[in-house]
Amino acid sequence: MKDKYAIVGVGYTPQGKLPGRSSLSFHLEAGVNAIQDAGIDPKEVDGIICYRHFPPASGEKDVTPYLVAQHLGLKPTYLAQDAN
Repeated sequence: MKDKYAIVGVGYTPQGKLPGRSSLSFHLEAGVNAIQDAGIDPKEVDGIICYRHFPPASGEKDVTPYLVAQHLGLKPTYLAQDAN
């Protein structure tokens, strides 16, 4: 699959109002679940695309692909964010 794109894992998280959860915690949980679903080593992740439909909640940082990668210990070569 050289020079091709592939989404090889999907990470689901709970939905709805969940007290005590931050936007970042959902992104991290989804990332870990997607890596596990793909059956790959985290070192094999070469790109992260984050989608944020809503602005960050009061008191929260904006969740960026860089922040997600940092917290997951990843060093991807491609980062993108679609804020719609």
